[in-house]
Amino acid sequence: MNTTTDGLIHSRRRLLQIALVGAVSGLAGCLDGEDDNATDDEPEETNSDSSEPDDESVNGQSLSDVLQWESSYAMELVVPLGNGTVVFHENDSYTSWSVNDVDMEVYRIGTDEYIVVDGECFIPAGSSDDELFEPERLLEESGDITAAEIVSIDGQEAYLFNVDDGSLYLSTDTGYPIRFESDDGATVQFHSWGETDPISPPDMECIEQ
Repeated sequence: MNTTTDGLIHSRRRLLQIALVGAVSGLAGCLDGEDDNATDDEPEETNSDSSEPDDESVNGQSLSDVLQWESSYAMELVVPLGNGTVVFHENDSYTSWSVNDVDMEVYRIGTDEYIVVDGECFIPAGSSDDELFEPERLLEESGDITAAEIVSIDGQEAYLFNVDDGSLYLSTDTGYPIRFESDDGATVQFHSWGETDPISPPDMECIEQ
């Protein structure tokens, strides 16, 4: 592969990485040690509505109490740079992105990665794991944030958690995330929990970089 093509693929891969990391970093980090609601028995001065009656169905429901996850699901992302879809099935993933008018697909099959752009497939030298969101972190780092209220989101009842970087909605029926809205304008829609199909490499010749 010539250096011009190699540079083009690298730059577009970086666009994808920037967009995806920007969309999910708030979600992945919202539970990263966010224990501000439980600090050394001090009064919770930020609760301006403490005089109002609590909703009994919400009171005491923490994020760690509610959150459920599957290894197979899909995310629809809208970020300032573009939009895309990420489908997870077990340890594999497929990402389709349109970022700054550039269309790109990324397949992750085990430790192998394939990038399809402009009708050509490339196998990069080494994979960039940091562009994939690891859902296990939400379970491992879940804090004591409690639900603010129950709302209707996408036709479903959901617990609203006002996390540090945005709003996270979990289904009251299943505990699965429905939507995450970040303060910087990114939106992540979750669906197809436990229902995604196995992911295969692209059916085309791929060139190693």
